Amino acid sequence: MDGKLLQRFRTGTTARKAEDALLAAFQTMAAEDATKHAAELDRASGRDQVSEVLFADVVENWISYIEAGGKGLRVSTAYEYARMARADIVPSLGALKLTDVDIKTCANFLHGIVSGGRYYAKAEHNRAVLSNIMEWTAGLGLIPGNPVRQVAYLPKPRKKPVQIIEKEDMAEVLSAVRQHGEAQMKAKRPGPPQNLDIPDGVELLLATGVRISELLALRWDDVWIDELDDGSYWVQINGKVGWEKGEPMLRHDYLKTGKKILDLRISPEVAAMLRARRANERRNNSNRAVFPARGGKWMQPQNFRRRWRAVRQELQIAYDIPDEDVAKGRKQEHRQSSPIETVTPHTFRRSVGTFIAETVSIDQAAQQLGHSRTAVTIRSYLRERQEAPDSSEYLARVMYKRE
Repeated sequence: MDGKLLQRFRTGTTARKAEDALLAAFQTMAAEDATKHAAELDRASGRDQVSEVLFADVVENWISYIEAGGKGLRVSTAYEYARMARADIVPSLGALKLTDVDIKTCANFLHGIVSGGRYYAKAEHNRAVLSNIMEWTAGLGLIPGNPVRQVAYLPKPRKKPVQIIEKEDMAEVLSAVRQHGEAQMKAKRPGPPQNLDIPDGVELLLATGVRISELLALRWDDVWIDELDDGSYWVQINGKVGWEKGEPMLRHDYLKTGKKILDLRISPEVAAMLRARRANERRNNSNRAVFPARGGKWMQPQNFRRRWRAVRQELQIAYDIPDEDVAKGRKQEHRQSSPIETVTPHTFRRSVGTFIAETVSIDQAAQQLGHSRTAVTIRSYLRERQEAPDSSEYLARVMYKRE
C-alpha cells in the first residue's frame, strides 16, 4: 500500500452481502498492490537481479499484504502471523538472499527450533507462517515453488495423558469451588465487591464443556432458562470473545464467521444457577453478557484464568481413590483426577468429553464439544485407559454359539 487513504463503497441485497463485497474489493486491491510492488522490484533490479532481494524485505511485503486483508485473515490472526514472522523468522533468515532460502535452509531453521526436544508447537506455527510467506512469493513468480512443502515432517512430542477430573470427583470439585466463592462473598476486604464469576463459570463449564472464550461470549439472549423449550433448558453457543489489534475485547459472532452454532441442553440445577446470577446482577452490562467485566465490557479469557489460578491455590481437595482403582497386580494405572493446582478451564472441557464418551458414545462427545470429526475428540479430549471395555461376552456368543 502507498499510504494513501482511500474510500470504497459496495452495495448488496443484504448488509452481509455488502460487507462481503467490500472485503472482496479490499482483498483485490491488496493483491494488486502486492503484484505492483513485485513488478517494481523486477523493474528496479531486473529479473536476473531477484537474487539480490533480501528475505527480510520479502517478509515485510508479505506482512503488508496480509494486514491489508489480502489473505482474508482476521485482524488478530494477521497480527499474530506478523508478530511471529518478525520475532522468529526474520532474525534467523532475514539477512539471506531470497534465492538462498531453499529446502535445506527452511529445514535447518524449523528442525532447529525443536532441537533438544522442546518447542514443538512453536516449530509447527513457524512452519505454517513460513509456508504462507513462500507460497505468496512463489505466486508472484519470484521463486519457482514453495520449499517448505518439501521439508521433512517435524518431530512430534510424546503424547501426554489427557488431564481431566474424573466423574467421581466432579461434584467434590464443584462443591469446593462454590463454597470458596460464597465464603469470599461474605468476607470483608478492601477493593471491588466480590462476585460469583468463578464458581458460576466453573459450573457452566462442567455442564456444557464449552471453551472459555465461548463461555465469556454468552449473553442473556443466548440462554433459555425461564421456561422449558422442547422439554429442556438451553444455552446457545454462537460466538466467542477475542482480541484484535487496536481494539478492546470483542465478541466474534459465529453467524458472521461461518463457524457452527451449537444448542446445548442444561440441567434444571444449572438453569436455576443462571436465574440467580441474573437476579443478582449489579454491574453496568450494556452487552448483556452473562459474565461481564467491570465497566460492562467483555471479560478477557486471561483475566478469568488469572482469577481461577488464585482460587485453585486456596482449595484443599484430596481425592478419594476407591480400592478397586488402586494400581496393583495387573493394573498399572488407577483412575485419578488431575491435581486441582494444575486444573485449567480447558481441563473441564476435556473432563466433559471423556465422561460423555465413556458413558454414552464418542460421537455424542464430539457433538457436545462442537467437533466436526471424532478424530479430534479422541486425540485431544479423551483420556486413554489401560483397561478396554468388556467385550468378552459378545465374543463368547459367536465363538461358542451361546444363546
